[in-house]
Amino acid sequence: MRRTLSAALALVSVISATPAAAAGPGYVELALLPGGTKGSAVDINDAGVVVGRGTDAAGKAKPVRWDAEGRITELTPPPGATPGKVFGVDADGAAYGNTSAPGRNSQATRWNPDGSTTVLDVPPGDTYSFALAVNDGGTVVGYSGDYATGVRRAVRWGRDGAATVLPAPGPAATTAAEASAIDEAGVIAGIATTEDDLAHHVRWDDGVLTVLGVVPDATYSAVTDVNGRYVVGRVQRGDRTAFGVRWDGTALSEVPSPTGDHSLVHAVDAEGTAFGQVTSRPARWAADGTVSIMALPDGYAAGEVLELNDRGVAAGTAISRYDRPIRWSASGEVTLLPAPPGTYGSAQGINDAGVVVGEYGGRPLLWP
Repeated sequence: MRRTLSAALALVSVISATPAAAAGPGYVELALLPGGTKGSAVDINDAGVVVGRGTDAAGKAKPVRWDAEGRITELTPPPGATPGKVFGVDADGAAYGNTSAPGRNSQATRWNPDGSTTVLDVPPGDTYSFALAVNDGGTVVGYSGDYATGVRRAVRWGRDGAATVLPAPGPAATTAAEASAIDEAGVIAGIATTEDDLAHHVRWDDGVLTVLGVVPDATYSAVTDVNGRYVVGRVQRGDRTAFGVRWDGTALSEVPSPTGDHSLVHAVDAEGTAFGQVTSRPARWAADGTVSIMALPDGYAAGEVLELNDRGVAAGTAISRYDRPIRWSASGEVTLLPAPPGTYGSAQGINDAGVVVGEYGGRPLLWP
């Protein structure tokens, strides 16, 4: 593997807990770092490798990885850098996130399966980088920039760590762009704000830019997911109403709420069905615009869909005084996921087998 910046070959500290994981009725409580009391799992691949964070004996949060047997590994930063956060894991078990180094507030970082770390390339002229998303193949997207000039550019990183600056709809010196979502085929989507302060939703297919457009009257815009020809996101207007948006190719549609209240969209499947929340209820929107309110467990009146796998299984949160993680089958049947004694929790990741990871009561959990 070619590493275009300094290849940090410092090995991570491998720490095995005894037992590696504690099984409860319907869940697995993942191991904590020695002396640590808290943790959270944020992503899982199809091989069962999990990434997240855990506190050490001093109470400091550290990025961690659990192997398929539940053994925990602290992900140490590259030499000279400070510990950062991990957000994703690819099919090979490499973890992705961001660390900080002297003179560079942020640097996109990969923790390789062999224990080494790779600082992903920073494009010439830029002084920092920040990774936002990764697909199973290990292609990473995010942005880079220079604090002195204010430039921010959308970037794609390959498996070799090399950065490609993605084209923007305006001059680089006056356009702030970021790539925030990528699908398994490598289609990328994000936001580019031009010098007239308009936030353009954009996509890149094999590096070719398509400007999806500006949502009228929007004061805030974001992209949350891309899947083939479909891009979804969220927008807020000046009256503070928030709603989801979906593009089929370049055709924009607002994701409606049956009550006329707010809607949020977090994920979209290959057929264009979007998943999220309307007026505090979990919901799905078919490609033809039909809205379906999804089931909630008995005793819960609010919730939202947060994650979706390629087989149509979704995970999210049942919202109440004590939030609980939940899972929906592809047919829409809902399950309240069991949890140990605690206060609240959430689902934060799901793989294609439907295994969910998250936290409950400050502990990292896995639900088979």
